[in-house]
Amino acid sequence: MKAWGLLLGVVLAQGLLASLLPQDGMGPDLFLAYALWLAGRNPLFLALPYAWGVGLLQDLLGFGLLGLHALGLTLGAYAYLWAGRFLPTGTTLGGSLALLLAQLAKWLGFFLLAYLLRLDLPPLALGLLALEYFLTLPFFLLLRRV
Repeated sequence: MKAWGLLLGVVLAQGLLASLLPQDGMGPDLFLAYALWLAGRNPLFLALPYAWGVGLLQDLLGFGLLGLHALGLTLGAYAYLWAGRFLPTGTTLGGSLALLLAQLAKWLGFFLLAYLLRLDLPPLALGLLALEYFLTLPFFLLLRRV
């Protein structure tokens, strides 16, 4: 029941933040933080399908390319679980590094899918990726405490 309440909170908070931020501005990725929270609390055979489902929900709510966020969040959850084998994700530093790897894997999935579908690749702006990471980090660390 806690997971459903958090999902509703994530949807509402992401919608609120999207309306408050500028149109082209990069905001926190609360869906990634929620997918990683689910991945950390469930066994591997459930963690990746849950991340895929959260990404598919994000695609359906955002009217985007169906499957784009599903692939990105699945790769992000896989990278987070992989990093958990080598990093102490229970600590703040280990969790922050695991989030960074998960975010890079998510964006790698986005660019890979855009390349395979022959879409126009957006320019890679490292500043925007860093901004998204630093905006997502507090929410991710807060979710881990729940």
